[in-house]
Amino acid sequence: MQKRDMIIEKNVPCKLSDGIVLRSDVYRPDDDGVYPVLMLRLPYDKETPRYYDEYLEVPRMVEAGYAVILQDVRGRFASDGTFSPFTDEGKDGCEAVEWAARLPYADGNVGLFGMSYHGYTQLAAAAEKPPSLKAIAPVMTMADPWADLYAEDNAAHATGKFETWVLGSIVEDQLRRKGILDEQKLRYYHENLATFLHQAPAEAWGPMQDLDPDSFFFDVMKGNFPAKVMERANIQDKLHSIDIPALFMGGWFDALLKPTLEAYRAYHGPSMLWIGPWTHEEMTGRAGEVLFQNAEKHIGVDRIQDPTQLHIIWFDYWLKGKPMPVQEPVHLYAMGDAEWKAFSQEPDASKQAFFLQSDGNAATGDSGKLAGQLTETETKTAMVLDPAHPVPTFGGNALIAGSDSGMFDISGVQNRSDVLVYTSDPAEESLLLMGTVKALVWGTSPSALFDIVIRLSDVDEEGRAWNITETFHREKVEPDQIVRLELDVGTTLYRLEAGHRLRIDLAASNAPHYDVNLNNGTTTKTHQDGYSDIEYIHEGGQTGSRILLPIADETDSPL
Repeated sequence: MQKRDMIIEKNVPCKLSDGIVLRSDVYRPDDDGVYPVLMLRLPYDKETPRYYDEYLEVPRMVEAGYAVILQDVRGRFASDGTFSPFTDEGKDGCEAVEWAARLPYADGNVGLFGMSYHGYTQLAAAAEKPPSLKAIAPVMTMADPWADLYAEDNAAHATGKFETWVLGSIVEDQLRRKGILDEQKLRYYHENLATFLHQAPAEAWGPMQDLDPDSFFFDVMKGNFPAKVMERANIQDKLHSIDIPALFMGGWFDALLKPTLEAYRAYHGPSMLWIGPWTHEEMTGRAGEVLFQNAEKHIGVDRIQDPTQLHIIWFDYWLKGKPMPVQEPVHLYAMGDAEWKAFSQEPDASKQAFFLQSDGNAATGDSGKLAGQLTETETKTAMVLDPAHPVPTFGGNALIAGSDSGMFDISGVQNRSDVLVYTSDPAEESLLLMGTVKALVWGTSPSALFDIVIRLSDVDEEGRAWNITETFHREKVEPDQIVRLELDVGTTLYRLEAGHRLRIDLAASNAPHYDVNLNNGTTTKTHQDGYSDIEYIHEGGQTGSRILLPIADETDSPL
């Protein structure tokens, strides 16, 4: 088949109903035909190579018979207007879809694609139900963009992630548009961003005070963003009424895996879910210190060429009426097996309890055990929380400057005196963890806030501990009173080899990804002065903390 030539049009105007002009780059076949349109709406500059031939390959989508449009959202780069994060993406996206459908080379059918922020732009537009929108493909995204930052005062706040996003990806264009860009100063902050993430309080963060003291950054940090604007941006409760087909994709080590799954589970329309051993930055199979095979090419049980081809197959079915070669709706990469598994629905195996046990000192030596039986002896183990020396963010689902995400040997962090470690006996046979890991924890805090990191890892024969999944949670409590917490640690599909051990480590901080509890009822989001103190984790008896692991039964029908 002869290869299509491609026409490229730069900064094509899209005039919205309020007079604002958005500008798009268009890539389409060089002929007189009409084609379905695939559009990506983003705040990160449509000229960036990552969005042309790295995340997905635009030339291949054109070759497959699509007109592809990359559009700067309102107030970003070539587009007019004022940028307010997430605020206008629903209405603007709806109008942009209908504009695209009316272009002379369009056949009236439009699909949306993109990851992260531009995954959200799809869901927001879909919630407005534009008639020409036939399918979407939100990747590593969220429906409630402020959930881990603009929450109640007692909730954990992902301040480091927000600071990294604003300074690393947003502020340069904002400064340029205001005419106050000092490139040398900005470069200094970029080069030292990982250090500045530890500066407190976050709501008066020095780099943004210096660069742009009038930025929306401070409205968000101080809780001054208008409530109606925040409510409009949260479309989680609207997903149940959307009928537009959606291809959801996530990564086992992506910072947005949890909200991606929440969106998928709430979504009403026809949908498909793919989760690979990917991070937010890379879909090659390299995640931290581990390179997962069969994760970049020939993905899924159907051995689809790559994510670009998967998108083409998805849109071919919904926009062109071609056959769908992918039979099952759920496709998950099984870490440890180095293979994909397909399911008729999202799997979640029955839970098996492993109980935390120690002699009261799980922070040293081999005292901490993960046991299959609950002991009647009640103990409690001290967990130090020193705001001046918090437990560092390391691997996993990190999305901050200076900390790579993915799978690492985390035994060095587990050796800290402020980290509690509980390890099982070696597995007699391999185990397949399949579904959501849960925790039931009893704890005590000296202040009104109880913070806890829970992380599951695989300990190999050499003593290396490889992180699998984790969570960070903050709860408002009565000081020195026992609190009971039921928590989701994370979702996974992971093969534990025979001879390996399961390990849970607990800590009271995860910095600088999250703000740090100062042990006085405040955190580093709003304050900077605190002191070292001790939380307690309770073990055994009526307050026997435990982990609930989804262990698949492979005796009857091996997966």
